[in-house]
Amino acid sequence: MKKPPLKQPMYDLLEPHFISEVRQQLFTEVCDRTEEELTALNGIGTLAEKTIHSVLKHFYAGSPEYEELRVLPPAGRGTGFVADVARPDGIFEIQTRHFYLLKKKLAAFLAVSPVTIVYPVAHRKTLRWVDPADGTVSKARRTGKIDFGHRVLTELEGLGDLFPHDGLSVKLALLDVEEYKLLDGYGKDRKIRASRSDGFPQELVAEVDLRCPEDYAYFLPDTLPEEFTSADYASCCGIHRNMAQTCVRVLTSLGVLERTGTSGRNYIYRRRNFS
Repeated sequence: MKKPPLKQPMYDLLEPHFISEVRQQLFTEVCDRTEEELTALNGIGTLAEKTIHSVLKHFYAGSPEYEELRVLPPAGRGTGFVADVARPDGIFEIQTRHFYLLKKKLAAFLAVSPVTIVYPVAHRKTLRWVDPADGTVSKARRTGKIDFGHRVLTELEGLGDLFPHDGLSVKLALLDVEEYKLLDGYGKDRKIRASRSDGFPQELVAEVDLRCPEDYAYFLPDTLPEEFTSADYASCCGIHRNMAQTCVRVLTSLGVLERTGTSGRNYIYRRRNFS
């Protein structure tokens, strides 16, 4: 098999999902309003509900009347669950990790409404360090890592029999984020195992809607050869081999990929033709 280039950027797949200037302006207004609200209450990183979650909740609700609503089960059985956003066209839950903890909640929601899991992705980060002793904040520094959201596949695997489901979709919200960390760790510079304080979204770069198996082709860059292993996939996407193995396993279960054989101890995959 022909070896793919290492860490090929996925911007060719992301480009169709870049948001419009109008939508970006709306997102910026929500960010500014949310930051003012949270700063007035408690300041940076002291709320149980973090800033990114708050911003996305306001943004996808569109109006406060749709936020934090209790959704009752059919025929009034039980007390139901509180949804981040419950609009007339569906329920939105903002979740960054541990999807498996949502299984009972999602099952209840899906009995009465379509559900979208909004998965925030820190596409690019700038980092600031906060000294807890005196509150001083360092200059912003851009980190080198670029995230396209592959980890959501590992989270979806944790939903078990609940995924895939006709009423359940995922929305990747790719954000440029300014992250704050506390200088409370180990080592000379106090950065080893330091605590994350909060993250502030600077820009909504793109929204990737994953509603059906064909949509998950977003995770298959054109640089993949016709047949490939999970190691090839890791190289093309610039992700760790362990994550790549999970990604191809989930994409195969969705029918986006199919196994064609083995190469030594590795499975060989190829993309499914949906045409």
